[in-house]
Amino acid sequence: MTEEKELLTILSKDEYKQVLDRLKEEFGEPKVQKRLSLQSDDYGQTDIDTRIRITNGKAELMQKVGDWRNITKGKSRTEISIPLPSDADVIAGLYTIIRNLMRGTKIENIVMQFESFIWESEGIEIKLTHQFGRSDAYNCEFEVFEDSCKPEDLMKKYNVSINLPTQTEDFWRKWNEKVNLNANKLSDEELLEIIGKYLD
Repeated sequence: MTEEKELLTILSKDEYKQVLDRLKEEFGEPKVQKRLSLQSDDYGQTDIDTRIRITNGKAELMQKVGDWRNITKGKSRTEISIPLPSDADVIAGLYTIIRNLMRGTKIENIVMQFESFIWESEGIEIKLTHQFGRSDAYNCEFEVFEDSCKPEDLMKKYNVSINLPTQTEDFWRKWNEKVNLNANKLSDEELLEIIGKYLD
């Protein structure tokens, strides 16, 4: 279980390219991360975020505890992770169970796909991300693991524009409709095919 302070900024495609060049110049070549996130989000419950993630072929059940709006405030959330087997059928079955548990009018079942460039340096992690599915979107996230550091100060230091997402249900619903895939509209076969692309 780890505690992190994070701040997320939305970038245009041009800003994304400029930030990528600047961060490479400052920190060198990044690690490349490919990630699939299978989510069942409850907009009526902002302090718990549970999802299945597959990162560079490794699957996990992951939960963040702490208001998700903290990503625009540079405040902390706690992250809990449990490894899962690299088996598409098991992952799809677990995702179905999670979706069955989530009920109500404020639930969204979304499939998120990312390619990120990551730099780690002295208690900070910088993640520059291209998100895709229905369309393309770009963002940058600064995470800090020391109390003395603030993510917004680091963004200013490295000349990353701070364009905070509007932390409302309406904003994220529109974002998901534009950028991500709706799990409810995917067949079992389509979901399995997507999961299989991200496993070892």
